[in-house]
Amino acid sequence: MPKVQIVFLTPADVDAPTGVSRRLTQVADYTEAMLVKWMKVWDYPPIREQIFQRNADGSVKILFVKSPETLASGKFPLKDGNLSRKGKLLAMQKFKIPKTLDVWWVWVYVGDPPLKYSSYLGSGSAAAGGLSQVNYTNLPGEIFPEDKLAKPFLKELTLKGTIHEFGHALGLPHNGPLIKRDLGMPLMGATIANYRRVMKNQEERGYVTEASAAILWKHPLFMGTADRRYLIPKVVWHDIVVKNDRQKRVAHLTGRITSNVPAHSIIVYDTAPDVHTQYFQKPYVARVDQDGTFDITISEPVSVQAKGVLKVVACCDNGTMTGDGKGRGLKSAHEIKYRTSRTGYQLIK
Repeated sequence: MPKVQIVFLTPADVDAPTGVSRRLTQVADYTEAMLVKWMKVWDYPPIREQIFQRNADGSVKILFVKSPETLASGKFPLKDGNLSRKGKLLAMQKFKIPKTLDVWWVWVYVGDPPLKYSSYLGSGSAAAGGLSQVNYTNLPGEIFPEDKLAKPFLKELTLKGTIHEFGHALGLPHNGPLIKRDLGMPLMGATIANYRRVMKNQEERGYVTEASAAILWKHPLFMGTADRRYLIPKVVWHDIVVKNDRQKRVAHLTGRITSNVPAHSIIVYDTAPDVHTQYFQKPYVARVDQDGTFDITISEPVSVQAKGVLKVVACCDNGTMTGDGKGRGLKSAHEIKYRTSRTGYQLIK
């Protein structure tokens, strides 16, 4: 079974500040509460609600490691894409952790503000595990599970960004909000500043989209089993069509899927580069019926003249998300090109 490994990495001449265990335990509590809450809201309840390793007192297990480089030497990078891998390898060596496909959350601390490590990254999948790297911001204060994600103190801590990168390590792609649902800013969407700039508001609420919940549902960490984890389902799409309902101002993508590993849900990411970036691409979800058919309502179709792509992926029972049966993640999506007109979406052959 994969595990979540939390690593705290510092340069050789920098010590971890006091309170790290308390702070990262609060971060873990908040992360679990947020993910589980929204998985249940969208009717994707996880079998395992606690995904972090804990000590007997309930605090999260943290692997403290030091890099050979010192901050004073200038050789420890303040922006570098490989510190997650370095932190992972140092922790594996120090704590004799076997080579497994775990999910690694590497926190980098180079000193108190204004000093910071500015490279936030994450990637992963249910099959391969994941890596993420974030800055540890040492500020006084407490985090409570009921806090709004973008309240001023949590914004200072970059809590949304740290959980966002952990989300990538779990295999979650970027997605934007469905405005009509009025739930706030998606965890896997734009930064707080960019969201507020585009939406022209001061939103503090955060949420996990239905699409993200569908992807997480069968992840080994939430399932408690890694059965068929490495298998890429051989999905085949049949009879996919887009129907426009001009009266209701929505579109429907319908079709049927067959696969050697059952698909429980289909996700469509509506991407129109000239209208919105990947951080605002709209995700739509539908459950797969027993006969493999599905009907996805595109409730907020692009309303201006534009060209776009509907990226279609299947979420399968072994935790894998695939669109072509060959790769994993959104990059493997089955793509349907379209252009908009007064009558709705018109597919481009």
